[in-house]
Amino acid sequence: EFIGNNIPPYAILSHTWGSKDDEVSFQDIKNNVGKRKLGYQKIRFCGKQAKDDNLAFIWVDTCCIDKTSSAELSEAINSMFQWYQNAKICYAYLSDVSNEISGDESQSVQRQKSALQQSKWFTRGWTLQELLAPASVEFFSKDWERLGNKQYLKQTIHEITKVPLEVLEGAPVSRYSVEERFSWASNRQTARVEDESYCLLGIFDIHMPLIYGEGKEKALKRLQKEVKESQGETAANLSHNIKANNPARDASLSKILRWLAAPDPSVNYQKAFKQRQQDTGLWFLESELYTNWRVDDASSIWLYGIPGCGKTILSSTVLQDILQHCDIKLGQVAAYFYFDFNDVKKQHADLMLRSLVCQLLQQSVEIPTGLDTLSS
Repeated sequence: EFIGNNIPPYAILSHTWGSKDDEVSFQDIKNNVGKRKLGYQKIRFCGKQAKDDNLAFIWVDTCCIDKTSSAELSEAINSMFQWYQNAKICYAYLSDVSNEISGDESQSVQRQKSALQQSKWFTRGWTLQELLAPASVEFFSKDWERLGNKQYLKQTIHEITKVPLEVLEGAPVSRYSVEERFSWASNRQTARVEDESYCLLGIFDIHMPLIYGEGKEKALKRLQKEVKESQGETAANLSHNIKANNPARDASLSKILRWLAAPDPSVNYQKAFKQRQQDTGLWFLESELYTNWRVDDASSIWLYGIPGCGKTILSSTVLQDILQHCDIKLGQVAAYFYFDFNDVKKQHADLMLRSLVCQLLQQSVEIPTGLDTLSS
């Protein structure tokens, strides 16, 4: 075992697991029985390819982690992104892509793209970090034929995964928003529901204990909490410091707010939020429609229905999610309004505009000179 600065150059394998009985475990290697299993062919290939690439060491997740030790498993999952990042090269084995699309110059690019698009490797949760972390990723077919590397296939990979080309070219994932990074994993699956969150630890550069059995929702909530604490606090503190200790701004803002005399929509939001049952509307937050709307520029969603069907309650779920997003994402703010037939101050478009302006001003670092002049 190598630790710290004494780790030699190594290759690492990325693959989709077969059945538990087919894969070679740490205990199988220890007891010298691994060669009997189908999964040993992947280990054998990885070793042979590493030798061809002048590398003396390989790392394969199935047999290099003692999964009977919860402590070792937790350490491995929390360190996985770094291990893939530090590898000299990553071999991505696509067990469902035929070698007939490789090595033949007469075949069309579209045929190769179609085969890659259908590969389950691009649908698994763990393979996302295995794609992003290593500087060099070589793709191989089920017959161990080379398909191309990450740079050569980057356009196709981008179209399949929606991961920006800049990231595939080596840009740090930290340059991208929390929401965008979550969106890269939105359509991926894992064998254990908790792993849908655990497989993203490295992508957000956080560590947290693993609690298998806690369920999908609790794992996700813990992940979101850790992400907010590690990345959101910096943004929130920066925003607070910019606005703090500015008496001139505060005086100008108070004057404008009195002048606009806008209605307060938070009353409607809080009322709807209190009436909402736990987990109401989560199906909508997890939908592709909503996820795309969150990350796309200048996009819109129109939800409509008969009176009393639940639009107001659903909107409180959406609004809570948006407000939490803006707490994390520096430079983005939220403004909202409720039309209310029981409140005459919330029945006209001009009052809506006043309310939106007030909300944006309260979250702004500087007060526009034009508004300051108009309110004088």
